[in-house]
Amino acid sequence: MVDKEYRQYMKHFFEQYYHKLSQDEINIKLPLDESEKEMWSDDANPKEEWKKWKLVPATISEKEIEDLENEIAVKLPLSLKAFLTVYYHYFEYPIGRNSFSEPFEAIENAWNPILVRYGYLPFTWDKDGYYIRCIKLEQMPDEEKCGIYQIDHELLFNFDEKTVEKQQIDKNMQFISQNLLTYLDEILNDKDKDSLMEAAEKAILTTLKNECEIVNFEDFVEKSNNDFESIQKALKPIQEQYLLSDDDMEMILDILEYRL
Repeated sequence: MVDKEYRQYMKHFFEQYYHKLSQDEINIKLPLDESEKEMWSDDANPKEEWKKWKLVPATISEKEIEDLENEIAVKLPLSLKAFLTVYYHYFEYPIGRNSFSEPFEAIENAWNPILVRYGYLPFTWDKDGYYIRCIKLEQMPDEEKCGIYQIDHELLFNFDEKTVEKQQIDKNMQFISQNLLTYLDEILNDKDKDSLMEAAEKAILTTLKNECEIVNFEDFVEKSNNDFESIQKALKPIQEQYLLSDDDMEMILDILEYRL
């Protein structure tokens, strides 16, 4: 694809995703003050703290892109460049905000020097803010082969920036999607990892309550200590249905035990 095609794709994606979220207006409301008036929707009530925001066509210059590339020490793929320069918006992670006042907020918040050094370009976080999501640049300039990967940001604290080796980063990267376009398609159609994890969480919570008779935190602790195998057996079909790793299951249970 060429730049024009990427821009057409991104324009379509942002408009479709905004339309999808706007079916429930709360999804596109934020506490926006006068300094962010450019992003207010045309029908936003100026007297209300929480105002509906709108997509605003971006006016980002080549100089601004060059400055960003110098700042993060990476030449942007055409797909990511289009992603950043078509619309200003306030989409949350796993897309990430890029507004009129902070047009590169998401990519700057995700940036990490170790990841960049070893060929991963951070551009956003996962929905819950645990993982940094990156474009693997190894196959550039063939962007269709530049997969999307994620890494637990806490693991990066364990590495010495001066001595960490590429294989240490590679082995801790989790594959997410084939490329940036498939990543966005999956988000739009609720087939992305975050959406699937959310669906899995709901299914696991229902199973814990209905099949394992776990209705509160105390029940969970007692059952885990005395008969964790029965929990694992009940949850196995869900793990297989959503292709969850053992680490995924452990993380979900860590979260859900406090929601019981």
